Amino acid sequence: MNPPPFMITLKQQQNIQAKLEEKQARKLQTRNIIEVPTNSDKKSTDNKPSQLSPVVHSKLEIPHRKITNDQMVSGNHAIPIHYPAGVPKQFVINQGHFGAIEPQRVSGNRPRIFANPASANPPTADLVASTNTGQNVSAQHANDNVGERQVYSPTGLYESFKRNEDDLEDFESLEDYEPAEKRQSAFDRLGPVAQAKKPKLTINLSLSKDQSVREVVETEPVPIYEDERILNSTDETVAKHRDAWPWKNHVVTKKTVTLRPSKTVMMMEQEKMEEIYDKDTAFVMITVTGYPPTWKKEDLLDLMLENLSGKSFVPCFIDFTPKECRFFVLRVRSALLAIHWMGFVMRKDDVELVLSISTTTISSNRLNFIPRMVLKRRLAMNYDGETKLDLSNFTLEYDVSHFIYFPLKRVSNQDELVRIQSDIYWEYLTELNLSHNNITSLEGFKLEETTPKLKTLDLSYNLIQNIKPLMQCRKLTLKKLFLEGNPLCTDYTDPDRYVKVMRTLYPTLRELDGVPIVLKGEVPPYLKNYCPEGAKAVVEKFLEVYFPLLEQPPDDRDYMFSLYAEKAVMTITYRNRIRYEHKYKDAWNVLMKGRVLLEGKGGEVCGGEAIVKLLGRWPSLQHDPSTFTVDVMLHSVSVQ
Repeated sequence: MNPPPFMITLKQQQNIQAKLEEKQARKLQTRNIIEVPTNSDKKSTDNKPSQLSPVVHSKLEIPHRKITNDQMVSGNHAIPIHYPAGVPKQFVINQGHFGAIEPQRVSGNRPRIFANPASANPPTADLVASTNTGQNVSAQHANDNVGERQVYSPTGLYESFKRNEDDLEDFESLEDYEPAEKRQSAFDRLGPVAQAKKPKLTINLSLSKDQSVREVVETEPVPIYEDERILNSTDETVAKHRDAWPWKNHVVTKKTVTLRPSKTVMMMEQEKMEEIYDKDTAFVMITVTGYPPTWKKEDLLDLMLENLSGKSFVPCFIDFTPKECRFFVLRVRSALLAIHWMGFVMRKDDVELVLSISTTTISSNRLNFIPRMVLKRRLAMNYDGETKLDLSNFTLEYDVSHFIYFPLKRVSNQDELVRIQSDIYWEYLTELNLSHNNITSLEGFKLEETTPKLKTLDLSYNLIQNIKPLMQCRKLTLKKLFLEGNPLCTDYTDPDRYVKVMRTLYPTLRELDGVPIVLKGEVPPYLKNYCPEGAKAVVEKFLEVYFPLLEQPPDDRDYMFSLYAEKAVMTITYRNRIRYEHKYKDAWNVLMKGRVLLEGKGGEVCGGEAIVKLLGRWPSLQHDPSTFTVDVMLHSVSVQ
């Protein structure tokens, strides 16, 4: 049974009040505010009513009367106690003191505890002198459990204190209590906040457990102006402009516009920026964020060019990192306004790019770089001055693409390239190389009108999916066409059908992917040597073994019998003059069983035995392999 809470006696109350006043006086004396009170002042306070708040309860016992846990004694009366709502009653009873949580008293005709000590009947001495044995045991048991409990507070705001009967008189104020045990808050139990560690990619490449683990640590990207591939580049554009790379130093911007929460603000900014875009002397800086770290600059720029379809847009001086991409543009007013209309956001699948446009103080004269003039110069570099133009891998090399990016797979770029005023005579071109440009369409080039005399067209290693792009220039009288490396070629598993389709599009075609096309009734070109790829090993072995044996003395040529099949056939053909001119008389024995080239007369030797017998009649011979010609008529696995 838990002991009921009791009030302290009037004498104890007065002693505690005097100690509190002494302590307060000492504090004021230390601060030079008031003087220390005299003993007479102390005595005068003994007769004054006490104003001590009921913050402490003691284990006093009342004889001959049983008090429940829901009652409190004042004089000869038992006053019911109202406990705070939401707090367990047992928790309040078991507390060693009432500090932050204090039971509420019932107001009414019954006297309040310590509310007015003069009018209330204080506890008598009999209440303090007498005690009940059973209640003492219960009170002692409750006191023993005080140290084992934690304060009813999940965040540790309330503190529990230990004290016993001997400490009651030494208590002066609530500030004098030292917390015996404080409950840890949830944040303290989690421990100190750990510093975020940089993730490392660890790859165990060892085959043995004894071998150490190798760590691959991410490194910062190397600036373009320090990249070895840029510094060692021999390209004319890179060598000329790499020293003027603008991102070496901080780029000063005048005004920046980007995505805003208010559309009205964005419209007002657009009106102001339109006046700036009309000025063609200064570069405009574009900054892009929001792309995946696995993207390359080509992926980002291709997405932007796709969203700006039909607009002139030539990025230059491209500074690309996994988190941000910056580049300059010049004289692209329509494309910049299109970015405003898009709300500075470009999307593809789950990727959302956020753009910002900034005006700079960098002029074209300062960098000596005008994109269209650079393109004009690059065209002249790849032109032979007459009929050939090589545009393979145009501005897509690693070094060049950082200074100017102008992919020919974009239809508007094709049209713009043809319209650039240059020294190229497009109407006289007979050979055009457009390989390695990721081209999917030839619509922008308009080859039928631009290059009417074109005979050779190289479209190898692009992204042509079907014959639709080839239909756009089917009126050309092409002689040579190169399409290898395109997805189109994988659709034709039958080579004959592939050739047939291409010849249907271009009837004048004579060579496809480097292989000549033989027309019906056309005599194939003369080849000094003809040997299929599968027969080369047999021919080389024959030349290594046969002719050294043939150069042996006639009596030693019997070993050649094993080289011939049972039904082998040998023919000997010679020119007419060798047979009749006297200077060739030593070779007449060789011409036995032979035939004249023009007359077609003569016989043939059949069977291995007959061939070896004929070879035994021949004189000693010596051959010059450099004069040999090879013509393999038939070759297969079983017939050689």
